Amino acid sequence: MHYIQRALETRVAEALKTHPVVVLTGPRQVGKSTLLQHAPFLRGWRYLTLDDPDVLDQARDDPKGLLWEDRPTILDEVQRHTPLFLVVKYLVDRSEGKRKFILSGSGNISLRKEPRESLAGRARYLYLTPLGVSELFQKEHPSALETLILKGKLESYRSHVAADALKTTWRGGLPKVTLAGSTKSVLETLAGYVDTYIERDIQDLVKIRHPENFRRLMAALAKSAGWTTVQEELSNISGEERSNVSRHMSLLQETGLLYEVKGYTSRGERAYRQAKYFWFDSGVACFLAGIHSPGRLRQGGLKGRYFENLVFQQLLAFASLQVVPPDIFYWKPKAEESEIDFILKHEDEVLPVEVKSSPELSYRDSRAVRRFLKTHPEAKRGILVYTGSRVYPIATGIYAVPWTEL
Repeated sequence: MHYIQRALETRVAEALKTHPVVVLTGPRQVGKSTLLQHAPFLRGWRYLTLDDPDVLDQARDDPKGLLWEDRPTILDEVQRHTPLFLVVKYLVDRSEGKRKFILSGSGNISLRKEPRESLAGRARYLYLTPLGVSELFQKEHPSALETLILKGKLESYRSHVAADALKTTWRGGLPKVTLAGSTKSVLETLAGYVDTYIERDIQDLVKIRHPENFRRLMAALAKSAGWTTVQEELSNISGEERSNVSRHMSLLQETGLLYEVKGYTSRGERAYRQAKYFWFDSGVACFLAGIHSPGRLRQGGLKGRYFENLVFQQLLAFASLQVVPPDIFYWKPKAEESEIDFILKHEDEVLPVEVKSSPELSYRDSRAVRRFLKTHPEAKRGILVYTGSRVYPIATGIYAVPWTEL
């Protein structure tokens, strides 16, 4: 099996030095189980998955016996029997924090809430996203985004990654999809993901009376990725009552499939705050929107919208690697037409990130970022993400950054 090394491995290893328990969550099929079974630093750990019927039976009937062996232990798909958290707490406390556990499972509501109550003060929570570009292309040097935030500037250089932004946007970052060969294989993998891991998993959490309406809602949200959406319009499109639309959108967010990005405002500024929504994976968004080939993205301005979702994924991947994850906003003042796709607020750093789906940039393309830097003294620099290959300063404090260098 070809294992793609994950950047989060370092964070897991660091967390285990300071906490007896690490809880690893994330959407289905982003590679959690693969990481836990193949990361070199976890060799020698005992691996148990509650997908195994025998393990699940013992977890229910004899949980102490299941975990009594004094070895570092990985419990995968642990959301299938959450009472195990209390047993883990008991064993950690009994060993005075010397026992080590990694608990992993889908990013559903029970796994995100119950451990925080039973393992308070004992666990570090980490989140695995779809593959970032540094993982897709196995890059060893730090990303331009990380370098800019840590050092405050970027040197000019040319990216050596030759990749098709259109195809990568369409495929997204789910490992099985990226490894699929033909277009047909990609579509079959994504169809299986949507049917099995989205609709069925969500049905396990809450009974959805009209699955066909829920599917239409997901399609409408995918077609409006990166736009401000009105729940009344979504209600009309999906055939669901407005209250159910709100509930279903909250459920998609709770399970890590849909993200809400709110407008950025500084003190006294008149700017829009209405939320935009992005999907956790651009490939899943394209599939739900009925875009079944990369070529379709060239039609009607679709490339820019879903490329923006791909860039959002990279910001999420960056956030998942930080000790204190940054917040992600967008900026759109009410008094003018300027708009910036993303504002990254990371500790004391405020970084505007504008996305352009073209391979060439001009000084004019930096206008919105220049305007933001001029009116927001808390921001010192910004970037324009594009589909070209050079990292270079395009204006004072503003850098052009290829998407492959995020």
